[in-house]
Amino acid sequence: MDTQKNLMMFSIIISVVYGIWAIFAPGSIISTYGTPEEFVNPVVLNIVMLFGVAAWVVAILSWHIRATVTEENVEKAMSYFAINWLLYGLHGVFSEKMLTWPEGLEPATFSESTIGGIVFLVFSVVYFMLRKPKSS
Repeated sequence: MDTQKNLMMFSIIISVVYGIWAIFAPGSIISTYGTPEEFVNPVVLNIVMLFGVAAWVVAILSWHIRATVTEENVEKAMSYFAINWLLYGLHGVFSEKMLTWPEGLEPATFSESTIGGIVFLVFSVVYFMLRKPKSS
């Protein structure tokens, strides 16, 4: 079960880092999505900051799940973490499409956001595959 707890801690750390990044440098995150400067305004920056707060909430809830996980419920807990990565990944992959909607159906480009989303989707699969501890 050590592998699962370590993977849970990795998720918590990433959520905290993203939360700090979004709250204290929202313009930097906006730039990774390739957002044109004319779309960046105080409302958009506040929404990104809210995303940072949400990432911290995910980290806090994840910390609680990690603290209360047992051999009996580790598979369920890891499934929650896999869903967390799945949602982060889908956001990364589809967010760029939303910026150019309805023209977003043009050929895919691989921005930092898209690549990050793909990495997060891979994390989701890894977490799902490692959801059960190895039998001793």
